[in-house]
Amino acid sequence: MSNDSDNENSSAYDLMSALISTTPIGALYQLSPLFLSKENQAILEDMVGKAKVEFIAYLDRMEEERVLNERIEQWRSERADPKHTRAIVKIINNTPHAFKIVQTSLPLSSSDFETFEVVEAGTVAFRSEFAYKYAYPWGKNKVMFNHFIDFADQDICTRLDLGMFMNTAFGVFSPTVKSTIKNTIRSIGKSRINCSTKITSRSDDAPFNFEVSVTLG
Repeated sequence: MSNDSDNENSSAYDLMSALISTTPIGALYQLSPLFLSKENQAILEDMVGKAKVEFIAYLDRMEEERVLNERIEQWRSERADPKHTRAIVKIINNTPHAFKIVQTSLPLSSSDFETFEVVEAGTVAFRSEFAYKYAYPWGKNKVMFNHFIDFADQDICTRLDLGMFMNTAFGVFSPTVKSTIKNTIRSIGKSRINCSTKITSRSDDAPFNFEVSVTLG
């Protein structure tokens, strides 16, 4: 009996939804007495209820995005440490997958390694600081840091490479120190996904802080 009732409600819901989505607004106005009948009132209330749940979920995601952006802004506003290069990485996940860190060369604590997650259809960020020790005799292609992070969900896996290399051009009055940012991502799992990365901000002066935006999917 319950299954028959559920099927009837589902059928009525589908018919009502199809009618509303395909009928011009003027005709809907003329049909409003039909929609307000006792038989259809419960169906309409159920449809409105579902719309509210989806909208509230959307607002929740917007709130998470706002909090994340505020946190990134705090990282940016912190006083720069001349002995450390600050890298801020923002990851935008446009896929239905939730990615975990499966291996990395970054010196993460066990709790960071286990709890960090690139949530499905969401955005996350992290900050790393690397020792900046570039000085005389100003070696060419000096590696300041060079790390990788593998994010995976089942047979989907991506590898993010993050590094910085230093070079010096000797001018007439003083040497010019330049940094080269290594910033690449590729799909390395059995199932492939689109992924890309770009540098969104970088400093021209030591310790050459920078920001990276990664997009999955």
